[in-house]
Amino acid sequence: MPVNGDTRSIAANLMSWARGADAPNGSSKVVVLEDASLLSTVMQHEFLDTGTAMFVPGAGHPPAVGSGAQMFSYVGDFRDPDADIQIGEDFYVQQQSYALSAFVPVGGPTILRACSDNDLAAFYRDADTARSAGKFPAALLHPQSLLGDVPALGFLPRAVEVGHVYVAASGEVLTSPSGIRLGALDDSHQDWSRSWASGMYEVGQRPDVRERPWIARFMLAADALRHATVRGLRGMHVSGFGGHLVPALDQVEDRVPATTSLLLFKSGVAHLHDGATSRTYRLGSDAAKFVDVMLTVGSDAAEAARILGCPEPLAEQSITQIENSFRAKGIRFGSFQSAGF
Repeated sequence: MPVNGDTRSIAANLMSWARGADAPNGSSKVVVLEDASLLSTVMQHEFLDTGTAMFVPGAGHPPAVGSGAQMFSYVGDFRDPDADIQIGEDFYVQQQSYALSAFVPVGGPTILRACSDNDLAAFYRDADTARSAGKFPAALLHPQSLLGDVPALGFLPRAVEVGHVYVAASGEVLTSPSGIRLGALDDSHQDWSRSWASGMYEVGQRPDVRERPWIARFMLAADALRHATVRGLRGMHVSGFGGHLVPALDQVEDRVPATTSLLLFKSGVAHLHDGATSRTYRLGSDAAKFVDVMLTVGSDAAEAARILGCPEPLAEQSITQIENSFRAKGIRFGSFQSAGF
């Protein structure tokens, strides 16, 4: 019976589901069941295919023959935002209410859950502080922390169909215990995806999200800083949060707030971080300045020349070279790219 697996597989799939967005090395479809008695019904649903990862309470319910699903047993309660979860014999993850994260340090693999009004208020308050002062909450930057259910906070994943679901004991299907309602087990995957799209639209219309068109970039920026710290790049700044590498941009309206590329910089060192792939690229000082402009106003050579004080032909040539170089890596400046983690 394909129950449990190695720690890396468990972590990747749990990360993918907990975020509600794709994670490196995780399955494209992940299901968490609240009640193992629903397993036989879930196994018949069209949502499942070869490679789907499933987290099921207990280990006494083998999957249907030929399902191809990878199953992990767990002990704990995902509905309780402060409960611990054990998966298999030796993998543990803590859950922590986001509002508590300012007072309780992360001490191991931790899912930060913004479920209550207090959690949401704390999250958007932290986002505002990061945007204005460049100060990010320590909990989001910890190498072992994970922000849960990001679509419900204003982040748009790159997938066009829902791929991460939570099946409640009642048969209700959601993105997470406190996330977007998708329907019921009797509904089709297409129905779930339509509800998901509708739910994300409603999230985008909430004042706390609508008034912060950069909120997805805040989440990507926290991820970028965490990746940088793991790679030994400590104390980096994210351009656009508390200021820019090019100071003149501080007074310029951000025309591409939804771009998933970010510029990290510190003491003459600059890197472009691509949120869609979590890859980071070292930049020369001149290229970094042009990239900063491009991530703020788009590929406007005349505007770049004005801001940087250089001839417009030089700006046009530099922008073209940068665009061509990164287009080969799948990165396009000045346009929105939905991203996963």
